[in-house]
Amino acid sequence: MKTTKFVSFSGKGGSGKTTTASLVLASALRRGLFRDILVIDADPDANLSQTLDVQVNRTLGQVLDQRRMELDELGGQGTKLRFSVWDSLSHGQGFDFLVMGRTTGQGCYCSVNSVLNRVMEETASMYDLVLIDFDAGIEHFSRRAGKPIDTLVVTCDPSKLSFATAMRIKSLVMELSLPYDRQYVVGSRFDPSQEEMFKRLTEQTGMEHFGIIPFDPEIAARNLSGEGLLSLDSSNPSLKIACELLTRIANGG
Repeated sequence: MKTTKFVSFSGKGGSGKTTTASLVLASALRRGLFRDILVIDADPDANLSQTLDVQVNRTLGQVLDQRRMELDELGGQGTKLRFSVWDSLSHGQGFDFLVMGRTTGQGCYCSVNSVLNRVMEETASMYDLVLIDFDAGIEHFSRRAGKPIDTLVVTCDPSKLSFATAMRIKSLVMELSLPYDRQYVVGSRFDPSQEEMFKRLTEQTGMEHFGIIPFDPEIAARNLSGEGLLSLDSSNPSLKIACELLTRIANGG
């Protein structure tokens, strides 16, 4: 049976978590350290498909809506949910992609998160690496979404609010005894001259300092134009930082 590496990306909204997740995937595809890769967009805002340049046909939320309709119309004889979920997978160049989305109507995302947890429990024997881009903030931690996970990557931009969110994330992880073996803070859009300040602020979160991804004009231009990040040249400085992060994750340290 495969030993699956689970990596979760979280942080304040706009702190660069989706970009960081995309860069780590780009590194994984180039390095060839993992053969079978699953990427999950667990953010209801669902922006990851754009940075990965993947066409998505169905989301988990839509699968649940269809399942509910089948149960209502067919008296409980609808399609098995498990098979419907895996039929909703999209396929990128070298990875599978699953979008969480949301169900129709009012209410929270609890039902979608419940299915997401079941999906993740079934991936261990199917994938070598699972990358999860969670929704911004801390709500998914209180729902115990996305377990078991090996590595937590929290992104912080140059703002006090971003580090305050990181501290609340750390507090919830401890309070709920969530199974993160390693917890890293990655700086996003920091000037290199701010690295010492970034290290001091990271120490206050109780998580491990990894490094900073500086403001990258090429990535900013691609995000603005809607161009994906997987085709970045290997010399891109942000991609190099992501490659270092991936190497540490792969080596378990």
